[in-house]
Amino acid sequence: MLDTLVGGGLLFCSSRFHDLNAVAGARRWRYEHRRDGRLVGVLDGVVSDGVLLSGHSAPFGGPDLVRSDPPVEDVVGLVEGALAAARAAGVGTVRIRCRPSEYSAAEPLVEYALLHLGATVEHCDLNQYVDLRRIPADGDALALLGRKRARDVRADLRLPYQLTDVDDGENLTVLHGILAANRAAHGRPPGLSRDYLGEVRRAFPDRVRLSLLRHAGRPVASAVVYRVLRDVDLLVAWGDAVDHGLQRSPMNLLAHHLVTRSARTGARLLDLGPSSEKDGTPNLGLAHFKRSVGASTGTRKVLVVTLG
Repeated sequence: MLDTLVGGGLLFCSSRFHDLNAVAGARRWRYEHRRDGRLVGVLDGVVSDGVLLSGHSAPFGGPDLVRSDPPVEDVVGLVEGALAAARAAGVGTVRIRCRPSEYSAAEPLVEYALLHLGATVEHCDLNQYVDLRRIPADGDALALLGRKRARDVRADLRLPYQLTDVDDGENLTVLHGILAANRAAHGRPPGLSRDYLGEVRRAFPDRVRLSLLRHAGRPVASAVVYRVLRDVDLLVAWGDAVDHGLQRSPMNLLAHHLVTRSARTGARLLDLGPSSEKDGTPNLGLAHFKRSVGASTGTRKVLVVTLG
């Protein structure tokens, strides 16, 4: 059934993703909405202590629709039906980590339907993404950049950099070490573990890309990208080595390579993720950097409905 959903269905709502995160079958919840016998869409989640969370162990979840631009009645009916089914199952609270509105024409309708039915905004992040459809027909992603940034990237492209894919072993340890040290240097809590990165790569070999950027053979930056929908990539983690010793940060070139690769492999969006802190406060430096590499701004919300 997943191949009938837009983009093949969100990776974070798949049974393989729940398997990876050891979600017991009894906690998994799924609602399928049909209209006149045809499937309209589904809402997937995990129930714990009377709370249904769509986006469990993930940045976001939310409904998957069959149509990329569904009519209002389809989306409202799906949301109404899902809330009624959750209530009947004894759920007291529904929490939906909504995907960014740029993912499909359905996302603003999902937000409207939830708010109309009593949802409140629990959290809102500043989110940034690169619209890969803005790349000109000649495929030159440098056109997305300002003059100075494009000049720097062109200069870096002439230097002995190499971007390689990582599967496991020592390279995975190096990749994870760069990410972990970068987070620690910025005062952030630990991210995904090395073992988890290896497991998710094995579980989704066609949808998870682990990349290591080297300069003259020395690792200087790394990134983790998920193909969350058939034509949407999500940057899950990235960072440069705290002691890279280069004249310019390798992040400019890394961003360019990620944008180019996502476009080349059929993505229409590269979601660079939140540029705000845990409390929603904007991270101005990060927001500025992402904008400088071609990103536009949006939001990512968490909506909560209390069921009576």
